[in-house]
Order: sequence, then structure tokens, then C-alpha cells
Amino acid sequence: MKINIICQPGAEKTHWCGLYLKGIHSEAKRKGDTVEIFKIEDAIKAFKEELPISTGVLSTSRTWIGEVVSILTDMGIEPIIIGGASRDAFRHASYVFMDYREATYQLIEYLRAHKKKRIALFAISTDSATDMIKKDAFLSYDKCRDHDVFYYTGADGLMNSACERFMEVCRNYDAVICSNDASAVILLHQLEEAGIKVPEDLFLCSFGDMVVSSSGKKSMTMARLNCIEVGKQTVKMCHHLTASPNISSISTKIRCDFIIGDTTDNLPIIKETLGTSHAPDGTASSFHSDPSVSRIFLAEKILSACDAIDIDLLKLIINGYKYFDIAEILHVSESTIKYRLKRIIQIAELDSRDEVIDIMKMFLN
Repeated sequence: MKINIICQPGAEKTHWCGLYLKGIHSEAKRKGDTVEIFKIEDAIKAFKEELPISTGVLSTSRTWIGEVVSILTDMGIEPIIIGGASRDAFRHASYVFMDYREATYQLIEYLRAHKKKRIALFAISTDSATDMIKKDAFLSYDKCRDHDVFYYTGADGLMNSACERFMEVCRNYDAVICSNDASAVILLHQLEEAGIKVPEDLFLCSFGDMVVSSSGKKSMTMARLNCIEVGKQTVKMCHHLTASPNISSISTKIRCDFIIGDTTDNLPIIKETLGTSHAPDGTASSFHSDPSVSRIFLAEKILSACDAIDIDLLKLIINGYKYFDIAEILHVSESTIKYRLKRIIQIAELDSRDEVIDIMKMFLN
């Protein structure tokens, strides 16, 4: 079977969409399927010759997804929206997504259980379908208000702008939930530079799945995403819809794992408070090109490809050790050190060791 995916140009290079695609390719290979990635204009031409029952739609932008869903439904094709369940609720679309709403409730309930009464929601993009789910869930919860939501618009420049707006009033809050772990890492550093201690002065939580969330001085408390599983379930849904063409508009939700870390003082989950008391029911692309965010994703790319020796090697270089000393400490040869550094530089697609170290010292020092 051929699995058709329409991808917004450039989205496949973003962190989360890349993980969705990894899951799609993994499950397709297991089932003996082929995967074809289309731009929307190419898909329209191809589908006029051979009309599929369904096709995946991959983007982080609500606006772009809405336009593509409209085109596909007009053609009589069932769109499968990958990764984001939109509050726009397209009638003729199916969804495979993380259960962001329930995860948002769980983060709030965890913080409330530990006496955190003033909670902010940070770095929400109005063009991100997943961010809008988090925002809607947050605002449906008792005593969470719109002025507690801090937006990342992209139009005003940098993630630093969102940080500055929050920093002006951060002492009014005793906890903050970040929309993703890239924004959480950036905010954590800004808070530390301003002398605001996490978790002593402010608890910090996030949604995420990145290595950088746990590689720094403080591990992150988070609702951990499983984007690869979302990709795998997309392939299964394509099979299900093809085998049963009379079925339409189905959804699959993947649970987020709840991970406790240093940013909430490793305080445990109080189980009886979870799932019992919640209320009833800029652009995403600019977020990924934001310079400060790009550094996070580049660090993630490096860390994801490093083994334990690579990590120790980078830490020692950052702390000023010479190759001879590093070789003795790690029990490897100097040529091995140079080979490993060359490989890391190539993975990062940078030009020099110093550029790699400049990126990594924020996370490994």
C-alpha cells in the first residue's frame, strides 16, 4: 500500500514533524508499505490520476492545514491531520494526535496539588493547532485567565520578546507551563540570569520530548510527547480507512507520559488529584526559524547523535581540557578524540569545533 503524506514546505525539517515522519516510515517499512511525500500542488496533479481514500496532512500551521483540508475534501479524499487536533474541528477530517487537553489538565492539577495558585502559560503560538488546544484547555480550567497566557507571535522578532514580556510580571506567578521544551529551556536560562530561582521561586513545566530538556543542570518536569507513535498510528489509520471506505472522521489520541524533574523540585504526583477536578470541556514556521530556538534544535540534533563518550568529550573540552588530558581521562587515543569531534561537526553541519562548543556550552557546562 502507498501512504500519501502532504507536507508543508520545510515542515519535514522541523523537530516534531521530523519525528512524525520517522514513525510513519518505521511503521510503513514494517507493513511493507511505501511512503510518498507531496507538496500540495504535486498532490493535486497526482490525485487527479489516482484518487486515494485518504492522505496524511503534516504541518504545524493551523492556517495551512485548513487550506489543504478544504482542497482534499472537495476532491473527495479523507484528510488525516497528523499531530494536531484543531479546535476548528474539520467535519470531514480524521486526526492522530497527542492528548494535549488531558495533559494540560494534568500539569495544572499537579501544580495546584503542590499549592501553586498563580499559573502562567508561556510561548503560545496562535497559528499552532496544538498550542491552541493547550490554550483552550488552560482557559477552561478554574482561575486560569487570558491575561495569564503569554503569546509567541513571531511577528515581533525573537523568543526573547516573549521572555521579556513574561519577565516583567513573573514575580506575580508561582508556576509556569511552557508550550514546548525549546521555549522552556530558553525561559529557564532567562530566569536564572535575572536571579529568579527554579524551582525555589518559580515552578516550571513543559510539553516535550527533547534530549536538551534533561541534559542541562536541571531536568524538566513535562508532559512527554510520543511523536513517533503518532506517526505509526497514522499508517494504521490509512490502512483502516482504505479497508473501510464508508468510515470517516475518526480520531486516535496518544497519551502523554508525565515526567517529574528538578524544575518542580522532584515533587511526586499526588494521584488522587489527577483526572478528578478539571473543568469541562504568530506562525509556527517562524518559531522554528527563531535564532534562539534554532540553537535549541541544533543542540538537540547533536545530543541525539552522541553516545556517552561523545557527551563526556564535549563536557571536558567545554571546561578547557586539552586533547592529551581528555585521552587519559576517557581512556581513548587522541586520534579517536579528533575523529569523534569531526563526526559531531559533520552532524551539526557546522564548520569548526569552536562553533560546536559555542552551541553546546549552554547545555553541557
